Amino acid sequence: MGYGVMHSNAREDAFTFYGISAISLLESAVPNYVDNLLPYFGDCPETARWLRDTWLPEESAHGRMTREFVERQWPEFKWEEAYQAFLRAYVPRCNHQLLRPSRSLEALARCVTETETAMVYRCLAAYSCDPQLKSMLKKMSQDETRHYAYFRDLFDTHDAIERNSFWQKAKTILARSELVRNEDLALAFEPLNRSWSGAKPFVPLTYAAFLGRASQVMSRHFPVEAAKRMLFRPLLGGRAWEGLAVRVLAFLVRRQYAIEP
Repeated sequence: MGYGVMHSNAREDAFTFYGISAISLLESAVPNYVDNLLPYFGDCPETARWLRDTWLPEESAHGRMTREFVERQWPEFKWEEAYQAFLRAYVPRCNHQLLRPSRSLEALARCVTETETAMVYRCLAAYSCDPQLKSMLKKMSQDETRHYAYFRDLFDTHDAIERNSFWQKAKTILARSELVRNEDLALAFEPLNRSWSGAKPFVPLTYAAFLGRASQVMSRHFPVEAAKRMLFRPLLGGRAWEGLAVRVLAFLVRRQYAIEP
């Protein structure tokens, strides 16, 4: 079956399983990341309050909803076992000592993650034939867009003080985008083929095969222009050459995900 073809039954669709299961693991792990962000912004009470009282509950809800969907569709999949295996690899990478070197650049990295998750959820909603999954993913995408707006304001506030260069910010965007694909998603995918108590209702995929299928689905459904506006807006300061630089950066990000024009 071609990469861009949808299954009418989500249970038999390998791409839906791997995509939603990886999302469920990553979203469920947000409390670990909040624990490491709080010391970083510890002397900003309003930011700490938003991380605890808004970001954490909404991201945790995403993890809960996607987990419930996975467990209904694929009861043979041992979600908790996969989650614990994922956490053992993922949590050490969330240490606050590994965050970006300044508050504005860390907020910018969060903007990258929120942009990419919002757009990926929109993409998967467009791909899916399951009405419940479509609705859930659209709601999650709206939440991620609001989270982006908060982190964007946080970036603006701190960048006005730090005055990071265009290239420092561009490097942060490219590095975080690459990390989403090569570390976050890779770690979430790693336990998905092992944690089963019965036969899979689809042909299993390797990570390379999943990325190949994802690039085809994204080429058809990914909202490229909306993503570009969100991702690179923090770089634009009115200088003539910035527009050309952003087009080059957008090309590099697309190439990271092998999204065909």
